[in-house]
Amino acid sequence: MAVAATPAPARRLPAWAQAGLGQALALGLALALAALVGGVIISLYHESPLAVYATIWRFSTERPSDIGRVLENATPLIYSALAVAVAFKAGMFNIGVEGQYLVGMVTAAAAAVTFDSLPAPVLLPLVVLAAMAGSMIWAAIPAVLKVKTGAHEVVTTIMLNGVAISFLAWAILHPLRTTDTGLVDLRTDIFPDAAMFPTIAHTFGLEEQLPESVYLTWLFPLALVACVLVWFLLFRSRLGYEVRAVGSSAGSAQAGGISIGATQIKIFLISGALAGFVGLNQLLRDKGFLGSNYEAGLGFAGITVAFLGRNHPAGIAVAAVLIGMLKRGQDALALETSIPVEILIILQGVLILSVVIAYEIVNRRIARRRQHEVRAEETALEEAA
Repeated sequence: MAVAATPAPARRLPAWAQAGLGQALALGLALALAALVGGVIISLYHESPLAVYATIWRFSTERPSDIGRVLENATPLIYSALAVAVAFKAGMFNIGVEGQYLVGMVTAAAAAVTFDSLPAPVLLPLVVLAAMAGSMIWAAIPAVLKVKTGAHEVVTTIMLNGVAISFLAWAILHPLRTTDTGLVDLRTDIFPDAAMFPTIAHTFGLEEQLPESVYLTWLFPLALVACVLVWFLLFRSRLGYEVRAVGSSAGSAQAGGISIGATQIKIFLISGALAGFVGLNQLLRDKGFLGSNYEAGLGFAGITVAFLGRNHPAGIAVAAVLIGMLKRGQDALALETSIPVEILIILQGVLILSVVIAYEIVNRRIARRRQHEVRAEETALEEAA
């Protein structure tokens, strides 16, 4: 007697492909929801939402210089968000990226003015290492306090942010103050050319497309390399496995033989090293000195970018460019619309809420679909038996 053939299970996408499609769907849903809510707010100002969005897009992509400015804006945000994300993967909130990159700027400036006679191949790496060292030392303080005393890193890093601001002010007022007695502005001496980061335009002879006012340096390609390295660290290395294990369940990780304290200190130092790059673009290309008019808030902006990017290096790069476009859009709104530029801050907040809602909806739908697939497979095996 012939035996009925068991029907072949329906083909489905691998888990990684389903996750990728889910992430893309959630991102598209979040952008659509944010655009819809933002459109309602823009309409209250008697402006066309489509015209406003088109203006922001045009100001960000119309010319090579516009794209360069967007990428310039995105560069420090990538480093800042990566610094936040690696700590978050270990279950810690590094709110101190703001203070860490300020201290890194101080140590970088000290190296630039102290060793100004060195050639560029030596001085520039030395300045970068000084920035990383200063930020790592500042990040080590809350890490050690957490491991040794149990002090929460959110409290200690927030407090250290204020200390870092005062430390920077003291540095440019006393030990690093310029030797030019004719200036009343508080700043360091001008850095030598050997300490400055070369621009991409100068390297490839694109000065006509990217003028000197566009500070797109090699720090942007390095930021993309940093994304790849952080991805490898988190998902392809033993330390990354330990970090994710500690972040998921510290008790289970400890039971598995992972040293929680050592892992937390290591990842906080890596986070601090990434924070050291945040202020380098403005320090070593935009201004060429450290003064009291430095750009603040990049550490807190990195929290937004990390959240939008779901703490994944690839998502962080995309989110940083998106925020860079919104920042570039401030000029567009000021020149061509009657809408206040603060509307973009509201749009960022709406986008964050949209991401929370969209990813929650998509993740729940994916989870239910996987449950149905598992049940279908179990039913098919029972019937075959």
